[in-house]
Parts: sequence; structure tokens; C-alpha cells
Amino acid sequence: MKNINLKEDTLKDYLTEQMKNPRFRRAWKKVQEENKLAAELIKLRVEQGLTQAQVAEMLGTKQTAISRLEHNPPAHPTKLMKRVAALYGYAIREKIEFVKSSHAA
Repeated sequence: MKNINLKEDTLKDYLTEQMKNPRFRRAWKKVQEENKLAAELIKLRVEQGLTQAQVAEMLGTKQTAISRLEHNPPAHPTKLMKRVAALYGYAIREKIEFVKSSHAA
């Protein structure tokens, strides 16, 4: 017998329906990318064995700035994000992508 999780099934059905809307789909994709980036920043810091406070001290900034960067990463790399990546031994590769604009020239 199948174990039915009504809340999970309802959410899946809702998302399936909403994904038919191109605007919703773009917004959902953006949020998923931001969450992935946030998780990656935290993972890299933890792999280095560092706390947010230690990273902040090494970069001459505040712990709250590192927390904001990890929990709400900007859409485009900032100077701080690039400095954090360099501290962890990484560089940031930026991707430029053209999307159809609703405002035709």
C-alpha cells in the first residue's frame, strides 16, 4: 500500500500547476539558484573549518556581512563574495545570459 503524504502531494500538484506559468517558473528557478549558491558558500566555509566570525576577521569585515552573504547571496558577485571565494581558494565564474525582453526596442 502506498504511503500517502497529503501535504507533500498537494504541494507537488500545486508546483506542477504553477510551473505552467512562465513568470512563476523563472522566479522559482531564480530562488533555487540562490539557495544553491547560499548552500555552497556555507559548505565551503565549513570545509575550511572556519566560523563566520573568523572569515569576517580575516577579511576585515563584520560577521553579519558574512551571514548576509551566506543566507541571502546577491544575484551578481560582489567584491565581498569574490574575496570570500579567494579566501577559500576559489574564483567566481560569471555567466552572461541573454533572455527575451518584454520591452522590444
